[in-house]
Amino acid sequence: MDIKHLQLLSDIVEAGSLSKVCASRGIAQSALSKHIAALESEFGAKLFYRTGRGVVLTEFGQSIMPRVKTLLGEFELLRNDIRDRAEVPSGPVRLALQASITQHIVGPLFQRVRADFPKIELRLMEGFAGNIEEALASGRTDVGVFSRYGERIHKTDEKLATDELYLIARAGDPNVASPSCRFADAAALPLVLPGAPDGFHMMLLDEAKKAGVHLNTQIEVDSLTAMREIVANGAAYTILTRQAVDVEMRLGRIAVSRITDPVLTRTLVLATSTQRPLTYASRTVIDLIRKLTRKD
Repeated sequence: MDIKHLQLLSDIVEAGSLSKVCASRGIAQSALSKHIAALESEFGAKLFYRTGRGVVLTEFGQSIMPRVKTLLGEFELLRNDIRDRAEVPSGPVRLALQASITQHIVGPLFQRVRADFPKIELRLMEGFAGNIEEALASGRTDVGVFSRYGERIHKTDEKLATDELYLIARAGDPNVASPSCRFADAAALPLVLPGAPDGFHMMLLDEAKKAGVHLNTQIEVDSLTAMREIVANGAAYTILTRQAVDVEMRLGRIAVSRITDPVLTRTLVLATSTQRPLTYASRTVIDLIRKLTRKD
């Protein structure tokens, strides 16, 4: 019994006409008649009655069609499952990461992609949250991972992790001698921050307004590397997550103090471009990012 013959049988039942199936399948009616004859010979019973308007199932044909439909449905499920399992994610994935998390994700991510999904072409861009949102909106990147601050979470954002913010200073600076410091005290220090209207900068301005203090921004730079160097050399302070300065802390160049009154947080989110549907490769990279950012 050939599955193709059973599919033809189902097509004929649905169409109610040999000629309609011949037209849709592009086969000769004589060939289709031979397929039906072969099935009837194998079953040992007649399948169709011919009428003036086409064909109808015999009583025997009606009795076996539910089983035929079930078998064809199972075959389709099997074929789809095999196709999905055999499919290998491939092609370019344009990923945009916020600079403060690049060093924690890029190495492990590229390693996993290269080892497990060598046909994926991972293309990376780095920037602040505003740059990444613009790239997603324009379709210049497929997947973006960046920060939201406070309650500024969009409906389309997928939350990955939430971290607290710290006052960042040169190692040995007395302003980070204690494990924590008040936001009002941190805001009064000479700060190096991303230029407004960066979302982080705007959040700090809002918090300063609520606290009735002035945000003492002395330097605006759109480079995390420059911010860290300015702080490590003692020219100014900044406010970041611990993860953003992890390497400098381990090298003994920078120290931190947790900001309180109020506690400030950064939520890491994942977003995708609406300019094109996600590919299998993009979904694979997204799954890897979720695993790398998951906190136990």
